[in-house]
Amino acid sequence: MYGWGHRRVALADLIAFAWSAPMRDLATRMQMSDVGLKKLLRAHGVSGPPQGHWNRVHAGRPVSEPPPAPARRPGEKPYIHVDGRLVDLPETPLPSSAGPFASAKVPENLEELRTLALKAVGRPASAMKITVPHPAIGKLLAGDEKEREKAEKTRWHTAITLYDSPFEKRRLRILNAVFLTLGRMGHGGTSDRDGYHTSFYAIIGDTRVSLHLDEAGRKTPTYNRYTAPRPDPKRPASVSLRLTAGSSTWQDDASGKLEVQIADIVAGLIVEGERSYRMHLRELEEQAERERIEAERRRQERLRKANADRVVALAESGRLLAEAKNLRSLVARVGEAVMDGRLDISAEQFTEWRQWADQEADKLDPVVSGQVQAHLLPPRCD
Repeated sequence: MYGWGHRRVALADLIAFAWSAPMRDLATRMQMSDVGLKKLLRAHGVSGPPQGHWNRVHAGRPVSEPPPAPARRPGEKPYIHVDGRLVDLPETPLPSSAGPFASAKVPENLEELRTLALKAVGRPASAMKITVPHPAIGKLLAGDEKEREKAEKTRWHTAITLYDSPFEKRRLRILNAVFLTLGRMGHGGTSDRDGYHTSFYAIIGDTRVSLHLDEAGRKTPTYNRYTAPRPDPKRPASVSLRLTAGSSTWQDDASGKLEVQIADIVAGLIVEGERSYRMHLRELEEQAERERIEAERRRQERLRKANADRVVALAESGRLLAEAKNLRSLVARVGEAVMDGRLDISAEQFTEWRQWADQEADKLDPVVSGQVQAHLLPPRCD
């Protein structure tokens, strides 16, 4: 059974594949139904030619060209992972961490990207109140509401709500505005509640950027679900907040509170997403280099062991050859003694013995037995 993520291909190659032959022929080649192949392609935003395309081709009439692959967006990989059955597609190598990274939507310089993103943001979503909750924020608020409803229906249940304090409400308003504005830019955000702790992430293209929004000057503790304290329901909204994402930081200061910095935050998160993508490529290269060094170390270790085994096999060949020569010399001496009459044994008995002894000598002889092959060629440890 095949699964996702088996092959890394360029979207342009997947589009070219979808337009290379009738869908039924492509599906037959992949040993699947044409409906299944259409769903597989659609999952990556790719569709085949319009109805009647191949009839026009066979009739020699002009047809439309395949659509171009969209330009890479910030934080987006220049390839996709596809089903392992798409073996006809060439696998795309990982891009170099040295770049170039530029596309029609991403400049090479990150500060230029920040300027373009800030211009594209325009008027951001409001952080003054949550009129329309982003799905990542809405699910958190719905979780609190569910707890309240359960407490009302069940006397023994105490509602565990995390977002009732003025501090938490302000945090959610800011993050809701950030996520809604990112959504307008074609990006997104997500949240993950675990016990009394909530993690927030901006999704820039294919890259997830962790967000930390807490009191300025307060060190973010290492989270442990078993020891994390329950949020203080009376914690005020007046504390100074700081938002950190990667190498970027925004906080309440003399220039204004975070609520008026949403556009700058969103532009900065887009830059952080692209920066994280580029850094991830470097990490992959460093990991590949570590793996290469470790593989070479293991190969050298195998080679040392193989060479040591070769020397042992060589010494064994010498020992076996000496024993074989001794046996053959013994056979010759016994033959002389039989001929001279010094041994009381018939010719038939001697012949039978000599054949047996010669066979045993051949078993020992490293050349005849093939044992010498163990060290004739230098070892290979590919």
